[in-house]
Amino acid sequence: MRKYLICIVMLAAALPAWAEDTTLSLDEVVVTATRAEEEIDKISSNVTVITQEDIKKSTATTVQDLLRNEAGIIIRDLYGTGTKSTVDMRGFARGLNTAILMDGRKLNEIDLSGVDWNTIPLENIERIEIVRGSESVLYGDNAMAGAINIITKKGYVMKPEPMLDGRVESYSGHMELGTLTGGTEKIGYFFFLKHRQTSGYRENSDFTSGDMSTRLNFKVTDYLTFDFAAGYHTDDQGLPGGLTESEVNEDRRQSTKPDDHVDFNQRYIDTKANFALGTWGDLELGYSYNDKKFDSDLFFFGTPFNTMRDTATSGIKAKLTVDTKPFNYRNLLVAGVDYYDSDVDNRTSGFGTTTYSEISKNDTGLYIQDEFFITDRISLSIGYRYSDTRFDDTVSGFTTVSDEQKFTEDAFRAGATFNYANGSKIFVNYAKGYRLPTTDELFDFTGAITNLQPEKSDTYEAGIVHAFGNRLQARLTLYTMDVRNELFFDPAGGGGFGANKNLDKTRHYGVETGFTAVVTESLSFFGNFTYTDVKFESGPYDGNHIQLVPQYSASFGGDFRFLKSFLLAANVNWIGKKYLDNDVQNDFDKMESYTVVNARLSYTYKGLTAYIGANNIFSEKYSEYGIVGSGGVKNFYPAPESNFYGGLRVVL
Repeated sequence: MRKYLICIVMLAAALPAWAEDTTLSLDEVVVTATRAEEEIDKISSNVTVITQEDIKKSTATTVQDLLRNEAGIIIRDLYGTGTKSTVDMRGFARGLNTAILMDGRKLNEIDLSGVDWNTIPLENIERIEIVRGSESVLYGDNAMAGAINIITKKGYVMKPEPMLDGRVESYSGHMELGTLTGGTEKIGYFFFLKHRQTSGYRENSDFTSGDMSTRLNFKVTDYLTFDFAAGYHTDDQGLPGGLTESEVNEDRRQSTKPDDHVDFNQRYIDTKANFALGTWGDLELGYSYNDKKFDSDLFFFGTPFNTMRDTATSGIKAKLTVDTKPFNYRNLLVAGVDYYDSDVDNRTSGFGTTTYSEISKNDTGLYIQDEFFITDRISLSIGYRYSDTRFDDTVSGFTTVSDEQKFTEDAFRAGATFNYANGSKIFVNYAKGYRLPTTDELFDFTGAITNLQPEKSDTYEAGIVHAFGNRLQARLTLYTMDVRNELFFDPAGGGGFGANKNLDKTRHYGVETGFTAVVTESLSFFGNFTYTDVKFESGPYDGNHIQLVPQYSASFGGDFRFLKSFLLAANVNWIGKKYLDNDVQNDFDKMESYTVVNARLSYTYKGLTAYIGANNIFSEKYSEYGIVGSGGVKNFYPAPESNFYGGLRVVL
């Protein structure tokens, strides 16, 4: 690995000498970090943007594949189909501390199920904005480590443009999709349909899904616009489960859970109205609704264990943005209120008993953030959030139990940015963040109630982004995060069955580096290296490393266009060693590091694009997730070896 890093550094240093008359985009505008349009250079955070051009030039076929190339982001995909995958930033191993947004709408669930990434087709995405560091002021719960905002495609002023795409994959897989894009001065529209099916790499990892969605934009007057989005997702998937070391060595594609499976159905609507109020700013009002159902059958000792869960979340948002110049100094003020009302109906049957649970979560958050520009180059920002949350639970089955828990939390953030050159900045910030317990952490399906406190963090961060001309940009960020009451599943608790608990203190600190370079009009590169260290700071595990967090990770890739119509893209992802889940004592050997190489070749002629791709070209045998089970038995979830795909896309 050291040799690879030396090569990357030498390549980065040599790039300016190779570059021709072509440039990077250094004036990107983002919305996630401030909830208002702002130049990326003005933001006191480590922010990166994956543009539509980046997506076209990548090897990715899913959103998770795309995010693997980003500094500090760790993906854990248990079955290789996107099912049961988590996205982690800054050393949180459960994927619960990063706010995942779609067009500003939070996708984080109130239970431990997390975000279902299969409901976010890559082909429906226009761009992705990634903000590292606590965003609790703007987004409240789940944003202690940062926020990822996935912005979907919409219509533009253009003639109707249909697009059809068909793909075949390894493991008897195939995908078909179609889109329709268009618009006039008054209305824009985007329609999306997709079907995918695969037998999966392992036994009982078959996956079948369907998606349809639309996004409509209306310009009623010069002062009033509407945005409407709606979508539906369904999938049926097998759950092959984990394998012991001996089972992996015997046949890594087998399953010891041949009958476990789950069905998902999810639908959503998201509406926004924007009122231009002149000197009073812009007022945005929004309403969203999301309903997620799943029906799972798991077998324990030959006995079926069925869970049916329906989670419905309604959201109401109001946001005022005022961009003014008092005394000729620019000032950007954003203030608003977020209200979420979530209800979970759960039925669990097993071992001759059925338990019913009804849980609700009501969360109200008030926030304000102000950015003041002392000069064109220096800006200061400060923000505050107050939230009030209530959980209610009623469980019947073994017995009938009702409980109510309330949490009142606040968040704070202050930062400064100095733009010392075009495309370059130095920034510092401090943030106070929080994460509330999930319903699964607070309430057991048997009716047991756990008294837990929210996680709270203090994050200090400093970084530099430097542009070497218009062709090479390098990034370096250092951070430390002290976390109190970190929520943690202790396998030794609960009489040996495990229990959720709060830790006294943990510390997350690390370094995030990266570069982006355009060598010529036809050749570009990117690279990232991340160091992350997370340790217990007190209690029985004081000094031990938290599991599932690799200390080192890196990615490197590039794209090369040749003969005008051909595009070759390739990337390498390296993940260092990490402790297995549940190994809080650090007694077991770490999971082995792994390197995965992917490539894609496409040919475009007018509206026709043919493409072929290969994932894990060198058939690296690895697992992204492993856990220590009962009796110290290690279980792994093998990732796919070499697999291939090819397809044809037609724009009519």
